[in-house]
Amino acid sequence: MAKQQFEHKLRARAEQFINALKHAGLDAVIIEDSFREYSVKVLISRKERDFGPAVLYYKPASDSFSMKTHELKDKSIAPLLDDFWQGEQRSSEQQHTGCEIYVDGSFSGGATGYGAVILKDRNVVEELFGAVDSSEVAGTYQIAGELAAVKQALTWCQKHFVNEVSIYYDYLGIEKWATRQWKANQPVTQAYSQFICECPIKIHWHKVDSHTGDRWNDRADALAKKGARSMKPADAEKDFISELIEKTEAWIEFLMLRGIDAAFDRVYNEQYARVIILEDDQALGAFDLYNTKKKKFSPYLHNFRDEELKLQLELLWRDFAGSRK
Repeated sequence: MAKQQFEHKLRARAEQFINALKHAGLDAVIIEDSFREYSVKVLISRKERDFGPAVLYYKPASDSFSMKTHELKDKSIAPLLDDFWQGEQRSSEQQHTGCEIYVDGSFSGGATGYGAVILKDRNVVEELFGAVDSSEVAGTYQIAGELAAVKQALTWCQKHFVNEVSIYYDYLGIEKWATRQWKANQPVTQAYSQFICECPIKIHWHKVDSHTGDRWNDRADALAKKGARSMKPADAEKDFISELIEKTEAWIEFLMLRGIDAAFDRVYNEQYARVIILEDDQALGAFDLYNTKKKKFSPYLHNFRDEELKLQLELLWRDFAGSRK
């Protein structure tokens, strides 16, 4: 088999994971013929017991890795593998700083909520959640919740004299607007960017994958949903938007696993979500996903100069939509 483009990165990360597992008395080896462009399998065993393979994925766009346990034939080992992966990820990325913060936002039933978990030495010291006023949301839906979670958590840290934090997030705009790699074009993102600029706390940013079993990311998500539920929705019809946002986030994750960088812009006119396709933070085109009574998850692609890329996205959408029927 020909050498895959990212095999050297996958191999190095797999070997690092294997070494960490040895401390738990687990044997693990790379399955040599399992290398694909963005993944590799690691066979897990203990003495005579074969648990099956864990799958490691590489995302070139964010230069990050994730580990999935869906192919294990003995799922009893999955929680232990998840704990080791998450702990080993943290130790390889950073030394512990003042606090670790997991943040998330949610749009549910016509309301936007935020959630944050603040940890010190892996122990929860505070949980924050609440609703975002509709005047502040201004059509950005769950994005306003994501940004509010960061602001609320950092405000708590300032009050408690925390001067350095690691923030874990699953929506890329949280870091991009904070570091001004993305231009803030809306009042909510402009206010957020300015808040971070003026915040005296040193921040380390870490992207995590959403809905992959990360304990604290899932907890932040649950808190954000609780925050959204705390505000009585103005319009039940906006459940269409909750459904649209969930589908859009899954679509972006689908693209990222295939090496295509994509960013959720926002929901327009309560009808469609815009996803910007990126390369080196430059927009290559827009993918609009409609979700209305007449247009159920109907895509519209525009502003693409590269027709081959446009065709590739259309084919990928068919695969994505077909796999979720």
